Amino acid sequence: MEEIILKTITWSAPEYKHKEKSMDFLWAIGLITIIAGGVAIWLSNYVFAIFIFIAGATLILFSIRHPQEVSFSIETEGLTMSKDKYPWKRIKGFHIKREFDYTNLLILTDKYFLPVYTIPLNPDMANEIREELLKVTPNIELEESKSMIFMEKLGF
Repeated sequence: MEEIILKTITWSAPEYKHKEKSMDFLWAIGLITIIAGGVAIWLSNYVFAIFIFIAGATLILFSIRHPQEVSFSIETEGLTMSKDKYPWKRIKGFHIKREFDYTNLLILTDKYFLPVYTIPLNPDMANEIREELLKVTPNIELEESKSMIFMEKLGF
């Protein structure tokens, strides 16, 4: 079997789109957490109260955290996302989704839980990446996961 040689393409992008949260948002999350935790304590459900307080603190921390830059690379051996490497045999397909204000590369892997990765792209690189990926994996119609779309609408 003939080995396919790909041109190495590398780029970096933030791990997610950061939306600044107002102090009102943070106060609302804190207030909801305190009320829900208080109700759980009042009902003598202490483990659930601890869970609520940890979840509220985590939500606030992730809301104020700025995204890190993640490096991506398409190579002959596979697709590299930061420290994770996916050989081409684990990738079932791809789709480049172009919207008016962004372009995303959707990658379908063989994972059972969350198999579709959404990778931000520079629109100028989309055609070059598409040509290289077509050499090793099919272009199939993919959609972003509903949970990702929901979280983006909430501002996360």
